[in-house]
Amino acid sequence: MTKLSETLTRDRPPQKVLIGARLTEMQLRPLLDAHARFQAGRADGRRAVLLRCDLSGLDLRGVDLSGADLVECDFAGSNLTGARLDGATLSGCRFADSLLNGTRFSGADLTRADFHMADLRGADFSEAKLTDTRLENALLGESPETGLPTNIDTRILDRAIERRRRH
Repeated sequence: MTKLSETLTRDRPPQKVLIGARLTEMQLRPLLDAHARFQAGRADGRRAVLLRCDLSGLDLRGVDLSGADLVECDFAGSNLTGARLDGATLSGCRFADSLLNGTRFSGADLTRADFHMADLRGADFSEAKLTDTRLENALLGESPETGLPTNIDTRILDRAIERRRRH
């Protein structure tokens, strides 16, 4: 008798997890293409799964990693303007000093993420999980790209402001 997990995954390639790699934009391209096929429901697609990878300083404008699992990855100094990270798991990720104008984090898990000094103007955090997320000194407000304001639960901002006052 075939196990249930085998029947669910038999027609799909197994997930490939990259761990601790330093990625360039060129190395990331095949992973993004496979993730796009995954999002389209194609059998040859694979969800992007990265653990503790270094993506710092990359130009990732407009990238679509919705639904990806990017745990404890370093995006410091990257340009993610207009990127889509809806529903992604981004726990423990570092976005310090990154450009995130108009980036969509709707429904994403941003537990323990670090946005210190990040440009979050126009970013969408609707229904995102922001437990222990560091937002101190992040730039919030209207995006110069879209004219839209940062969409974030004001209770989260109140907690960040309170932490800033205590330190």
